[in-house]
Amino acid sequence: MVKIKLPRLKIPHIQLAPQKKGGYIGVTLEDEGLRYAEARVTSSRVHVKQAGFIEIDRGLIENGKIVDPDKTLLQLALGMKDTRLKRKKAVLAVPTSAVVVRKVSLPNVSLKDVRSLLEVELDSTIHLPFPRPYFDFYKLDGVEASETENSTESNHDEEEPLDQYLVVAAPGDMIDQYIDLFKELGIHLAAIDIEPLALHRLLPPDSIREGIDDCMYMQLDLHTVNVSFFKKDIPEFIRNIPLDLKNYQIKVEGMSMQAHDLLQQLEERGLFQSFASDLVREIERMITFYQFSMKNDGTHIKKIYVTGDFAEQDRIISMMKERISNIDIIPFPIEHIKHPFSDDKEIQAYTVPIGLSMKG
Repeated sequence: MVKIKLPRLKIPHIQLAPQKKGGYIGVTLEDEGLRYAEARVTSSRVHVKQAGFIEIDRGLIENGKIVDPDKTLLQLALGMKDTRLKRKKAVLAVPTSAVVVRKVSLPNVSLKDVRSLLEVELDSTIHLPFPRPYFDFYKLDGVEASETENSTESNHDEEEPLDQYLVVAAPGDMIDQYIDLFKELGIHLAAIDIEPLALHRLLPPDSIREGIDDCMYMQLDLHTVNVSFFKKDIPEFIRNIPLDLKNYQIKVEGMSMQAHDLLQQLEERGLFQSFASDLVREIERMITFYQFSMKNDGTHIKKIYVTGDFAEQDRIISMMKERISNIDIIPFPIEHIKHPFSDDKEIQAYTVPIGLSMKG
């Protein structure tokens, strides 16, 4: 059996300036299907060349895991016939529900030794909710890693300085599934990324120049909400919040439900207000946890960017503004994105794939 080498889950060196290379498509494999986008970047605009969603039957993918590989392959292959995805190089995002982000302190060692030390830490002291993790790391600001050990007598008894690393881990078994699937589809999986970094990459240059140190991204989709908290350019905390639609008497049958179907059922049952209120309450809880339990150092979220495949995001944002004070809550800025959709709001469902496509 030929062992397929895993692509590196590269965290870019926090290069916020988009790369001008073309030819990559960004893809997310969701429980409802495959979402994709291909973009070209200029100095001030992002031009979306193609974007779309290939729907699959409910139950073929559950929580990011491919349950029925054969049927998933068949339905995606059929859906690709009207696209220009074949033989493209793709950047894929691991579902946020499967991603673990940790800050790890290591002794001041040469960079070439960091991975082996992190492997020991992941195998012993860092608890991960899955076996055989695939991971990558990024050195955070602080003490620079030295190429040689400093063991002079003058500092022998002093506490040895530690370097901090951001470690991003994902289940190796899940990534193996994705590699096999995309190989069969005729798409070359060039890199693996995470959704929060894709969104941060897509943020327009003007927003980046505002110098917002503390912000949050909120991806509101059909079955889940992803929240990610950034300190400058570092995703310090990410969390996936499942939405249990059974609590709102929502029936999901046959093909995967789409966002407008969910909204219609909530409206018909008079449950939208209850749904939105529960959602905002959960977001408030996440913000409180991040600011006062995880950080507790005066950190205050200044801006929340809302995006995702959910109709009536404006109503959700309005409710959030009523409940959450002292934070600027706005839709993810899309004015710099030139796209083929008739309604500007439709592009919010493709912000992650577009950001993935921009990875150089």
